[in-house]
Parts: sequence; C-alpha cells; structure tokens
Amino acid sequence: MTASNKADEWKVSPVFTIPKPGPDGKDVPYGLQGVNNKFAIVDGPVIAGAKNKQLVHIWGGTPEKTEQLFNKSVKVIGTSKETGKVVTAFEGAIGVPNENIIKPPHYYSEAVGYLILPSKGIWKLDAYVDNKSFGSIVIEVK
Repeated sequence: MTASNKADEWKVSPVFTIPKPGPDGKDVPYGLQGVNNKFAIVDGPVIAGAKNKQLVHIWGGTPEKTEQLFNKSVKVIGTSKETGKVVTAFEGAIGVPNENIIKPPHYYSEAVGYLILPSKGIWKLDAYVDNKSFGSIVIEVK
C-alpha cells in the first residue's frame, strides 16, 4: 500500500444529504456522514465516552435488497487511528419502516441505537449486517 492510500484510508468521510419525509409527508434534506448509497450515520458531533444516540443508514443497492435487510442485526466495529484500539461501537437491528411515513420503494434502511467510542480522535467505522460487510466510514470523535 502506498503512503497516499494509507492517508486516504483515514480521511474523514464527507457529509451529504438525502431526502426524507418530514412531519407533513413532504421530503426535507437530511444530513448524513459517510458513503452515500452504502453506509452512513447522522451528521452531528460524536462525543468520546458518551452514549451518542445514532441512526445508522445502510443501503442494499436496490430497493429489493434493502428490504431484505429489515429486522437483521447491525454491528459497527470502531478502530482508533491514534491507538489502534478496536471496539464494538454500535449494535442494533434494522427497523421495518412505517409505511404511512416512508413509502416503498425503500432505498435505505435504518438501525437506531447508541454509538459509543471511548476516546477522541479519528475512528474508522466498519458496518456489518448479519456479519456481512456493508462498508467503512471515517469520523472525528470530539
């Protein structure tokens, strides 16, 4: 691996928005950090040592594959750039959307829970659904 690839591996993931239904049913922009159409978390501060309430977003690639993720377990493994420490940062299950609010086709799935990382710095998060990898993102923990 070249030095530039190694640096890219720890580059903080970008922030982007997706449309989500608001209280009135109309789409509103929703800020996420990660890899669009793969794996992302809600854009916001992640505090070291705290239970950060989080909505993990995972895309299956197609609406059919995304729907196959519903009710499956999600685990996110965190690796610290500074210390190399590896922790289970998040565990949860993908919920089944309320069809009255989120109409099919389902482009993404969500798992609610707490993201817990023990120290400040740069962390790589690897997402798994039923032990299958769904990508990695890099965040800064404050």
